[in-house]
Amino acid sequence: MWTREICIRALAVLVAILLFHRVSAAAERQERETSHEESLRGSSTDINKNLTDPVSLTWSLKLENDVTFLDVEGQGTQVQDELKFQPTLPVLLTPALKLIGRPELFLLDSKPFAASDGLDRATGFGDMILDLVLSPVSDPWLLGLGPTFVFPTANLDETGQGKWQAGPAAIAGYRAKTWLAGLIAQQWWSFAGSSSRPAVSELHLQYIANYFFGDGWSVGTSPTIKVNWRATSGNQVTFPFGPSVAKVVKFGGTQPVKFEIQGLYAPVHPATNGERFQIQLVVTPVIPALIHEAIFGGSATR
Repeated sequence: MWTREICIRALAVLVAILLFHRVSAAAERQERETSHEESLRGSSTDINKNLTDPVSLTWSLKLENDVTFLDVEGQGTQVQDELKFQPTLPVLLTPALKLIGRPELFLLDSKPFAASDGLDRATGFGDMILDLVLSPVSDPWLLGLGPTFVFPTANLDETGQGKWQAGPAAIAGYRAKTWLAGLIAQQWWSFAGSSSRPAVSELHLQYIANYFFGDGWSVGTSPTIKVNWRATSGNQVTFPFGPSVAKVVKFGGTQPVKFEIQGLYAPVHPATNGERFQIQLVVTPVIPALIHEAIFGGSATR
C-alpha cells in the first residue's frame, strides 16, 4: 500500500533525479562550450591543420583573391582578377558522421576577352558553387562524399556559364602529426539553363599536400586541375603546380586568422584563354561554431 510518507519520498527522489539531470546537462553544455573556446585558444599550428583539413569541424570564412595571367586569343597575355568568398560550415549529424557545407561565391570577376574591336573586359558576379559532403569520423583518414552544385548567379555571359549544374563531390586524404595530403574532386554536368549557352561537363581535381612547422607556419601546395570534357582537343586540360606558404596569426591573443600565398604555373593549359600563371592571396578567419553538438546526439570533438 502506498502511504503518504512513501509518496513524499518517491516525489523527493524524482525531483532529485530531475535536478541532477539538469545540472549534468548544464555541466555538459559548459564543457562543450569550454572545449570549443579552448580550440580557438589552441596552438596556431593546430588551428592551421584544422583549416587545411577539408573535413574538420572548424568553422571559417575564406576570402581569396586570384590574379591570373591568361593567353587571350589574338591579344597575348592578359590579367584576370577574381575575388572569391568561401565559408566552411560543418555540422556533426551523429557522433560518427559529419556534414560539410561549403558554398563558394564569386564576388568579383574581372575577365578580359577578345571582342570584334579588339580586347574588352567584363566585370561582374560569377556563378555560385555549393558542396554538401557527408564525412565519417575516421581519423586519421579524411573521407567524404556528396553532391555538388553550380547555380547560374553570374550577371554577365562572360563571367558565368549560364547553366544549372550538379554532380558528385568526393574527398580522400590522410592527416598525420606534421603533414596532411589529400584530393578533392568535383564533377558537374549541366541539366538546365539558357538554351543559347553550351552544355557543361567539367571536372575539378584539387590535390593538397602540406607540412606544418611550429608557431602556425606551413608550406605546401593546393592547385586545382581542371578538365573541360566538351572542349576541343588541346583546350581541355589545365594542369597547374606551385608552392604555398601559410601562417596563422592570433589577433588580440584569441582571434585566429590564416594568411596564405600561393604561386602557380600551368605548363598544360588551353590554347584559348588558358591560365598560364596565377597568384593566390587568401585570408581565412576562424569563426565560432553555431552548432556545438551532434544533431542526433553526442558532441563535436574537432
